[in-house]
Amino acid sequence: MILLAQLSDTHFNLQARTTERVERVMAYLATLPRKPDAILVTGDITDSGKAEQYEQALAALRSPVPLWVLPGNHDDRSNLREVVLGEPASAEPINQAMRLDGVTVALLDSTVPGEGGGELDDDTFAWLTDLLRATPDNDAVLVALHHPPIPMHSTVCDPIRLANPTWLEQIVAADHRILGVLAGHTHAMGVSVFGGKPLIVAPGISSVIGGAWEVGAPDDFPVDYAADPAVLLHAVQDGRLTTLHRPVPMGGSVATL
Repeated sequence: MILLAQLSDTHFNLQARTTERVERVMAYLATLPRKPDAILVTGDITDSGKAEQYEQALAALRSPVPLWVLPGNHDDRSNLREVVLGEPASAEPINQAMRLDGVTVALLDSTVPGEGGGELDDDTFAWLTDLLRATPDNDAVLVALHHPPIPMHSTVCDPIRLANPTWLEQIVAADHRILGVLAGHTHAMGVSVFGGKPLIVAPGISSVIGGAWEVGAPDDFPVDYAADPAVLLHAVQDGRLTTLHRPVPMGGSVATL
């Protein structure tokens, strides 16, 4: 079995509150008798893409478990590359392949510099096609990106979701190895179907954004900053993806069942 922990939308902004929430989640993961094989942060690592915000993120996310990140619309590709990945600054898409034992996770950069909405460019689709071609036939595959490819009933995030999901949906539907698609962006957990496979959207660490039915007026911005953070645990075993949602209370002690 492969166990993948997914965090999303940490929005590091140099304030202590953000560090406290992320460290609480990391402490929970550290107490698990069965540690995750990897930790994935699906975008909006920082609130405004500043180098010092990535430094804050690295300190809070420090763990013996391998850490993987992909950018969100609040991130800056160049600063993320330099500070987090230790690579030369570049504005090119950050696409990465996480190779675990029998599981490949394709990390796609759906960001458009300077824009809130998402899009996968031709180079990213070519990269994904090459990755799938090079992936063993018996590997399970997960696809991860920041922007959900379909509406998630969020008045805040739906207008800035992935703008060009059609080609990705065709790829997901055509490859039997792809077990599901992981996303962030909405600051609320959601589950749907995309390309005939599960679409699993992670809750936000920094806050929770309400759904369309929680909006009383068109200009409402239903954000709850007091809600506890939460993490998703994805288990891949025997060609099946199972996902568990785990809230992490900010009060009291961290404990596992």
